[in-house]
Amino acid sequence: MLLALAAAFMMLSQASAQTDLRILNHLSIGAEVGTMGWGVDISMPITPFVDVQAGFSMMPKIGFNTSVGTNRAFPGLDYKIPVKGQTLMKNGKLLVNVMPVPFLTSFHITAGMYIGPEDIMGMYNTESLIAISEYNAMFPDNKVGLALGDYLLEPDAEGYINGKLKVNLVKPYVGIGIGRGVPKKRIGFKFDIGCVIWGKPTVYCNDIKVLDTDIDGSGAKAMRIITKFKAYPVLNFRLCGKIF
Repeated sequence: MLLALAAAFMMLSQASAQTDLRILNHLSIGAEVGTMGWGVDISMPITPFVDVQAGFSMMPKIGFNTSVGTNRAFPGLDYKIPVKGQTLMKNGKLLVNVMPVPFLTSFHITAGMYIGPEDIMGMYNTESLIAISEYNAMFPDNKVGLALGDYLLEPDAEGYINGKLKVNLVKPYVGIGIGRGVPKKRIGFKFDIGCVIWGKPTVYCNDIKVLDTDIDGSGAKAMRIITKFKAYPVLNFRLCGKIF
């Protein structure tokens, strides 16, 4: 049996070398940029109809500074607290590209998943609010914090309000595109459009889940809009090179 398997493998290798069957006989490395951020990956053909990609992508930490109003005045704050927000999205990925007619076109249908931390965006105050923390501990019936509609975001014992927007750990992906995971020539391009299904986004404040039902007024409206986006659009451009 072993001799038969070895002979079959040798015949397959010789045939692949002569006719390029694209069965586990190539490897490419690629770099991409798009709405998932920038990323790198490797790809291998399983059959002439199927390529498999595995890699990593992350969104650059794009930060922005703003200020958020408090529910009432506090000495030295004038109703405003300076905060900083930044993107946190990063994921590993495993994708399967299926090409229905690979001998005529590189059009492909892709399915797979992105797996990564749940945090996709964060926001925190840039100056400690320890005075507010101490005040809230002394006067629990008259607390001061960031006003999210009628919901109050309170600083922790160190004086910080750490807000995060979270989605699912595992995010299925479906899409279509043009190009091959492993190019026929030495260099190739690949374009993909699709969407990541990441579930209902959820707001957390200091690791405490904030529900849109907890909030009234304009804050509730903003929360309901944010939590409706259960899918994220993906548009990627990939440049790849065949190693062998």
